[in-house]
Amino acid sequence: MSRNPKPTTSRRSRAAPVAVGLNRKAILQAALNEIDTKGLSVFSLRGLARSLGVNASVIVWHIGNRDTVLAEVIRLVLEDSVPPRQPGQAWQDWLRSLFTRFRDAVRQHPNTAPLIGADTVSNLRPDFALVEAILSVLVEAGVPEERLCETYNAVQAALVGFVTQELARMPTEDLPSWQSVIQANLAEADAARYPHLVRLLPRLMNRAFILRWQNGAAAPMGSSFEVFVDCIIMGLEASLPAS
Repeated sequence: MSRNPKPTTSRRSRAAPVAVGLNRKAILQAALNEIDTKGLSVFSLRGLARSLGVNASVIVWHIGNRDTVLAEVIRLVLEDSVPPRQPGQAWQDWLRSLFTRFRDAVRQHPNTAPLIGADTVSNLRPDFALVEAILSVLVEAGVPEERLCETYNAVQAALVGFVTQELARMPTEDLPSWQSVIQANLAEADAARYPHLVRLLPRLMNRAFILRWQNGAAAPMGSSFEVFVDCIIMGLEASLPAS
């Protein structure tokens, strides 16, 4: 009988693919770099593997399939988005800080914005710290328990909605022509039918949703974001039961 029997198929299948010095964190950072530089539409595990000089099975073994990698990339982007609670800080100020930090985090990696909404809805590993922080602030603010779920949903939707729309994906084919068509269409707006639109167009062009030809990566909507957050907080205040 041989003293060194060959490993069985089942044992070989459980062995980690060889990739010296490669770990989960390095793979996710490389994936984020790929999305930042090349865009989300062309991101693939094979392309990521080529950039790392490994086989795609190494990535699958360390993290999982493409959907899992993308979900984990979003966790990496948002890992520092929950602000600490300062002593004596009003709940309104904390919420404002949360909105600002969340937007700042996504603006650093605008190509990930299309993923944020779907990933937040059905995250493989929900960010319990974020959920707990929002619920804690809402309880402190005086939101009745029977309305906590609905109010939490409103805050979460607002948190994600503005940023993902501000950083919406730009066309990848013939972008200059697409931008020129938008500007030409705006210039042809009929003042008799759309008097407010035409009168305010100099203030709205490329700064208002659906009237722009650049996204927030090139044309940030900071002042609009501030108004948006004010509206959310004032609306939440107005919804609270009278003291």
